[in-house]
Amino acid sequence: MKERIVEILIYLMSEMQENKTLNDIDLSDLKSRGYTQSEISAAYSWIFENMESAPHGTMRSGRPSGSSRRVLHDAEKLVLSTESQGYLIQLRELGLLDDGDLETAIERAMVAGYDKLTIGEIRQIIAAILFSKGKGSWGVDPMMLDDGDTIH
Repeated sequence: MKERIVEILIYLMSEMQENKTLNDIDLSDLKSRGYTQSEISAAYSWIFENMESAPHGTMRSGRPSGSSRRVLHDAEKLVLSTESQGYLIQLRELGLLDDGDLETAIERAMVAGYDKLTIGEIRQIIAAILFSKGKGSWGVDPMMLDDGDTIH
């Protein structure tokens, strides 16, 4: 389920790059793609929780960064497929990953001993990283929702 929430986060942050606010984003497209209200609510919760707690500049509300780029070592390129590399760049540019998260993802991929990590495998690593940071102020992990749960 967490990988699906990452997909929703990518969609929301991409929409925000178009200068839309969260309230302006049409959720009917997500629902027509088969995402549940619980998953959409969890993605919104993650964004709100991380916008509040993120140091200034970490969560950029979907604006592309003008900062430097991480260059992969040849050994890292052997582990990360071209698609996985592009996926990491996309998440970094959308503001979903900060520099530390990107390093953590690359490190986990290297330690796991993958040979050409697929998008699905990198998505699992990213989901684990994103949702390990955000324990909500409710004292529970907002990503631990059942399919019928909704956050209000």
